[in-house]
Amino acid sequence: MAWYGYLIFFFVFIFLIWMYIGLQIAISIVTPHVKTLGETMLEESKRDPSLIPYLKAHRTKKYHIKSKYGYQIAIYEFIEYKDSKKFVVMSHGYTYSYHGTIKYALMMIKLGYNVIMYDQRFHGDSGGKNTSLGFHEKNDLYSVISFIFDKYGHDIFLGTYGESMGAATCLLEQAMDKRVRFVISDSSFKNLKILIKSQIKAKGIPTFLFYGIVNIFVWLISRSNLSKVSPIDAIKESDIPMMFVHGKQDDFIPYAHSVDLYEAYKGKKTLYLADKDAYHARSYYNNKEDYFKTLKEFSDQYLKY
Repeated sequence: MAWYGYLIFFFVFIFLIWMYIGLQIAISIVTPHVKTLGETMLEESKRDPSLIPYLKAHRTKKYHIKSKYGYQIAIYEFIEYKDSKKFVVMSHGYTYSYHGTIKYALMMIKLGYNVIMYDQRFHGDSGGKNTSLGFHEKNDLYSVISFIFDKYGHDIFLGTYGESMGAATCLLEQAMDKRVRFVISDSSFKNLKILIKSQIKAKGIPTFLFYGIVNIFVWLISRSNLSKVSPIDAIKESDIPMMFVHGKQDDFIPYAHSVDLYEAYKGKKTLYLADKDAYHARSYYNNKEDYFKTLKEFSDQYLKY
């Protein structure tokens, strides 16, 4: 074989390695290992033994609705106040389930809200072949909200409350839904492209070489675009009350993301930064009193119905 034949072979080999690494990263993003409902229930029991008994005692109904993409979305109701028009829809985080939002439900019920939880696509008891970290999830949340309005009346006062990917989903959804009256965002990322690039870099992989091919494979697998998932852009034209929460010890999504979201937002807003073992999506467990106090102050000041 001539020298240029070896050169061509070398470049083809490098190209295939580049493609393979990009594909594996994309697969890990949109089809991650997702914890089962049993696993998430056990985790929440360990973190706060009071949560699961509360769930079992107060959950009133579970059912499924059909998403615009054809799969089923599992919904869980906590209707504590049958005569109340105050509702909040809660959206959980990446690889988890609705069990992760029980702690927030507890606080919102104390504030007089009926709570609706659901499992995101590809999570819990919902369908879907992959996750898109908010790109498609915002449309599922819109469908859940539409169902709640149809069921309980179009005069209800409804907001959304999300954790991590669920928080990003809430911020994205409100941009296209004027029915939403407030958003509470716990440990959201401000821009998925920035987050994914930082995660790729943390693995020692050059982002300038791989982000583009990763996003192409993400599109081919899930028909979603990482670069289009940008909560900080979704809040630019909004004016509803928003509360941003983040743990200072978060080593997955740095708390600077929520600080930037808060500073960029022009509407009524509150920022709470937890500082006691507040790792990713853990602000509640060791800061319960401060968290609820800030949440109540936010509610008293801005959530008038």
